[in-house]
Amino acid sequence: MRRFISGHKLLVGIELLGMIICLLFCFRPEKLIFSADADAIADRLHIDESGNYYLSDLFTLHPGVYRLRMYCRDHEGILYPSVGAVESSFQALRSNGAPALAHRREIDIEAYVIDKVGSAYVICNYIGEAGQPVEGIELYRTSAGWRMLTFILLLANTGINLLIWLREKILRGAFSIEQGTVAAVLALSVLLAYLPYCTDYMNLGADGAFHLLRIEGLRETLLHGQQFPVRVQEYWLYGHGYAVSSFYGDLFLFFPALLRLIGFSLMDAYKFFVFAVLVGTAVIAYCSFYRCTGSRYGALLGSVLYELAPYHIYNIYNRNAVGEYLGMMFLPMVICGFYRIYTQDEKKQDYRGAKVPLIIGLSGILQSHILTCEMTVVVLALAALVMWRKTFRKETLWELVKAAVVFMLVNAWFWIPLLKMLVVDEYKLGDIVTQDIQYMGTRIAGILQMYPYMGGGQTEMYNCEPIQIGAALWAVPLCYIAVRLCRREKSAANPYDKVMKWGTLLGVLSLFLSTRYFPWDMVAQIPGVGLLATAIQFPTRLLAIATLFISFMAAFFVPWLREESAHWKVQNASMVMAGSMVAIVVIALWATLYHVNEISYNLGPIRLYTAENMGNISVVNGEYLLKGMDVQQMQYHDPIADEGLLWGDYDKKGLTINLYVENQTSQELYMELPLTGYRGYGIDADGEMAVPYISEERGAHGDLRIAIPSGYAGNIRVAYKGFLLFRVAEGISGATVLLWLGIGLVKRYRKVRKISRG
Repeated sequence: MRRFISGHKLLVGIELLGMIICLLFCFRPEKLIFSADADAIADRLHIDESGNYYLSDLFTLHPGVYRLRMYCRDHEGILYPSVGAVESSFQALRSNGAPALAHRREIDIEAYVIDKVGSAYVICNYIGEAGQPVEGIELYRTSAGWRMLTFILLLANTGINLLIWLREKILRGAFSIEQGTVAAVLALSVLLAYLPYCTDYMNLGADGAFHLLRIEGLRETLLHGQQFPVRVQEYWLYGHGYAVSSFYGDLFLFFPALLRLIGFSLMDAYKFFVFAVLVGTAVIAYCSFYRCTGSRYGALLGSVLYELAPYHIYNIYNRNAVGEYLGMMFLPMVICGFYRIYTQDEKKQDYRGAKVPLIIGLSGILQSHILTCEMTVVVLALAALVMWRKTFRKETLWELVKAAVVFMLVNAWFWIPLLKMLVVDEYKLGDIVTQDIQYMGTRIAGILQMYPYMGGGQTEMYNCEPIQIGAALWAVPLCYIAVRLCRREKSAANPYDKVMKWGTLLGVLSLFLSTRYFPWDMVAQIPGVGLLATAIQFPTRLLAIATLFISFMAAFFVPWLREESAHWKVQNASMVMAGSMVAIVVIALWATLYHVNEISYNLGPIRLYTAENMGNISVVNGEYLLKGMDVQQMQYHDPIADEGLLWGDYDKKGLTINLYVENQTSQELYMELPLTGYRGYGIDADGEMAVPYISEERGAHGDLRIAIPSGYAGNIRVAYKGFLLFRVAEGISGATVLLWLGIGLVKRYRKVRKISRG
């Protein structure tokens, strides 16, 4: 043991030394590798059948991360710069070109060099009118490669130390075979679910471009340090900005955004994020189910089925529905908290900590996906009404009220600004939530499918999508029903019967609600309720709730079956029970393997190294666009001023614009800025009398419009500031979290002190 401890200390020392060496290189200034000014480019500008292009001399690139920057004159065409190589090893140079659309003045492109490239070059194609729109090209070697290496070493060191810690626990006998089995099976389920991204490519799915833009927009806004929390992201809509962060929680996207700031490509940052979510889903589901059942193998069965559920995998890869699969990560915490509150013994007053997972789970869902939060709250409210006798017990009701109040206060920083934004403006969201949803549900044949993609065309599911719960989840209620029907005699009361009955009932009911056979059109006509119903857009979203209920029931199936088998008059009842569990898990593994294999090889693969290559207008339905905006007519542009209004010294960084304006007329004139005209922008101007102000009316395509008084001349600064109410809401949330943590620490201190005295 002494030798083991000394070896561990030596390993930790080597790890720290490696980290320190890497950190020394993390913030080195960029090194210029290649540059060309306008004259050099003009000399090499060729005109042939494919158009105009510039091709540089060859140069050598060593492993690292490079940044290509191109400066442009105002142009009407499309510039397409990129870094290439005459000859290199496979995937040694990883970069995408990116289009610089009309009127764009500069563009940055990333290039990742994995192996030495001895014959690299810069090429720039131009599609447009004859001319030379490029003012200069520069290629820099950045320190991002060292930052990436430091992060990877940190992960590797953490993993090594975790394995050493586990080895030590095993040697001390503090880690049982049961715990080892749980850890191994959970790890296997995570790796199986992650299989499609164990590649050098990814797929965008239905909503992938939208969510990747959310990550890149968050990164760009944080990079300029203009907003925190972020409300309007600057990267979108040709730099005009999009208020996606005001309506769609970005809290968990800070992780991939920080990876982008470190230097990882957008594709790799997203892959890291997906892996983290898969690990989080498996761990949260297991811990939540275990807190309710007290059975490790029961919790393991429930968490594996939940992790590998076809609808969960479908959300991650087929749809890239980040909000929904993030929401599914927190759903087990919600049902855990709700179950514990309703099953505590009121006489024993044992409610301590029962509401915590409910608060955290609901908060996580709200910050992930508002529609999933809406469905969850409605289901909880209906469950509370059904169990009204327990709901209106003094302690139960008090715990529910406390959970609701703390939840609202902790998340005030998000939902209060959201409501404020909805009140002060009109958005396309209002048109979308009133759309017909009756035929957006799946068919019975769809939810009864046993294997993903099999028979999808016959069930009329879009693109044969696997919108289902799968064979493994169906096996659990079927096994439960079969055992109940095969009882030869009435056995003693099973304490888990009630949970199994309700789990089966609610799971099947949720499945029915996800179909087009439920009268959604009739529900949509009910005042108030109709708006909530149509807001979910797709009834198939309720498959997330169905997956949760049946997985929760599966966690109880193991202790329930153990109780049942105690009354069986057969030999080896425990073997029969274990065989049932193994069979269900094997079905889940087999179906998932089929599913992820289809994803890996049949969905269109992309290799995204340069974020610029995605464009910036993938707004999907455009829910958060201002009413009347036309994205198709938008473009990069400078300020557009009325005749008689002079301007200069123009500088735009993100959503902040500085410029000099001069009104030479006797009338108030107007200027349209390349910013989406959301309410909340502020203007600072020279002068004390008549100064420029933001107009209530917007310019073309929703652009922000400012009014310049007669005779005014001076510098102005326009930036997004939000509202005072935003700061108040942030203060409420911050104070609540600090108070909650303080109370928890005081209670813990008192408990420790009481134990030490005793």
